[in-house]
Amino acid sequence: MTLSPALPTVRPTTGPALRCPDCGAHPVLTPTPSQPLPGGTFGLLRCACTTFPQIDDIPVLRRGRVDSQDHLTGRCEVAGPTTDELVALLAADRPLDALVALLAFPPPAPSSRPGLRLPFTRGPWPRIALAARRAEVRAMLAEHDRLTAQDWMELAYARSSDRIDDELLPYFLARFGQPRFLATASLLQALPDAGSRPVLDLACGFGHVAHHLATRHDPRAVVGVDRNFLQLWVARRYVAPTQRFVCSDRVDALPFDDDAFAASVCSDAFHYFDVQQGALDELRRVAVADTVLLDRLGNVRLAPTDGPLERDAAGYVRLLRDAPWRLTCEDELLADYLAGYGPQLASPRHPAELDGAKWLMLVTSTDPRVFADHGAFTEPPHAAGRPTLNPVFEVSPDDDGVELAFRFPSTWYAFENAAMRGYTSAGERLDAATYAALLAGRPTERTAELLRGFVLLGMPERYRRPPGTPAPSVVRGLVRGLRRR
Repeated sequence: MTLSPALPTVRPTTGPALRCPDCGAHPVLTPTPSQPLPGGTFGLLRCACTTFPQIDDIPVLRRGRVDSQDHLTGRCEVAGPTTDELVALLAADRPLDALVALLAFPPPAPSSRPGLRLPFTRGPWPRIALAARRAEVRAMLAEHDRLTAQDWMELAYARSSDRIDDELLPYFLARFGQPRFLATASLLQALPDAGSRPVLDLACGFGHVAHHLATRHDPRAVVGVDRNFLQLWVARRYVAPTQRFVCSDRVDALPFDDDAFAASVCSDAFHYFDVQQGALDELRRVAVADTVLLDRLGNVRLAPTDGPLERDAAGYVRLLRDAPWRLTCEDELLADYLAGYGPQLASPRHPAELDGAKWLMLVTSTDPRVFADHGAFTEPPHAAGRPTLNPVFEVSPDDDGVELAFRFPSTWYAFENAAMRGYTSAGERLDAATYAALLAGRPTERTAELLRGFVLLGMPERYRRPPGTPAPSVVRGLVRGLRRR
């Protein structure tokens, strides 16, 4: 597969150089003649052994199908295009078609009843429905600068294949105020300074950590890596647009040189990896002083288990091969966070001390300065970004203003995030002027108070639609696509 030799070839310059996970060579980028989206580069990345696609600034260093995989099990939810098909589209100067192929998940069958469902799973319907969805995605891309991360999350989790768990919508959309995210924000205070090197965020999802690190009082550059392209694209365009993202599924062969990062972070994902030893060795290899922050590791000693690959605290420590380490847990980090303090990492702990904690945090480094007790926050970490209404609040307008009421989005969300009741306001009343100012992102006399009650959270500017804005339905979206087609 070749492009015209007259096209320029350039090596990517933003962040650390990419390294092929197979041959170790640094690929060279050949941009496509057409560049359909402003501020993004499409092209082909060639190394000594293969050619990879780059889609809207996101290198896709995968082989086979670039499918959408279940967040917990890795099960294929939506079979995407193969890398060869993406390369062929780019070589034919059809970069927008390549992006649409990655973002257009098929819609669900109109009925869940077997007798009524069968006609929609065979024959021409699946092809017609997918064609309509692709046209719908093209229409969304034509106005992408007017949309939000919420619009794309809803497309993926509320309006697509019924193989996709719709509980993932509140899990991701209402993440910034969750106990796990506050504990993560606390642990990130321990990141060392390593000059201009960025931080690696492995299994970065929609880029919540990348956004936080870009907007906190001492901002850090991030390279986020994940296997799911749609999440990366939403992160790149809406959640953390100043950060860099790479689509790769080889956690045991990270596509970067030794010591490319100030530190490696893996949040809420490591205990799902089936190659944990190889993954941790790689996270240490690419980080200066082997500095790694493993965040929210499931402890197998406590139910409910979060997958078959969980370990106990001693089991995770054994993966370090006698490197220095510190252990803490989500409950301790959250308690210190709510008291206004960062992580306490100066004193070593025996792994058995954490046997009663479900969610473990493990920090390792050969730099002893990482192991310190962090004092009071200079500002609440959850305030980093634009103060925006927490998605768990329902808004009820009246003639004089609005009533805000805390509501868990689902029973599962309530079970996972029950601790929110202990620190989030149960409800607030806002006058019309204050509410209008908050929607516009302007400070008010109540902003500090509402941040303390987690009614407001620092979020990306293009993260949510204004509360009360209706979401497109499956039918309306497909009809729009058919009309466009």
